[in-house]
Parts: sequence; structure tokens; C-alpha cells
Amino acid sequence: MKGGLIMSPANDNLAQECTCKQILAIASVPKQPWMQPRELSLALKRGTIFENLDFPFYVGGEQK
Repeated sequence: MKGGLIMSPANDNLAQECTCKQILAIASVPKQPWMQPRELSLALKRGTIFENLDFPFYVGGEQK
């Protein structure tokens, strides 16, 4: 396939045959301490079940 390999379930067998030596990505994910999940009705309103992941959203990244 010219231009690279597109990953999808349809060509999963092609991905196994790839002999590329390049690293595509490295993830750095800090450990998150366990917290008791929120009440589901509040979690739906806030968009997360964990209070320590509830951050305000500012359009453009600026606080007003």
C-alpha cells in the first residue's frame, strides 16, 4: 500500500505484517489515585464520575 498503512479492523492482518522500525507514539500517563465515584445524576451533569477529574472548561483556554 503506497503512502503508509491505515489502521482499521478491515486491514488488521496487514498491521501484523508491518516491519516498520519507527516508534509511532509514546504515552506518558500519570497514575490517578482511586476516588469514590460520584452519584450518577451529578456525574452526568458534570461529564465525569470522578471529582478529581472535574475541571472547568474555558473557551479558548482563557479564564473569565
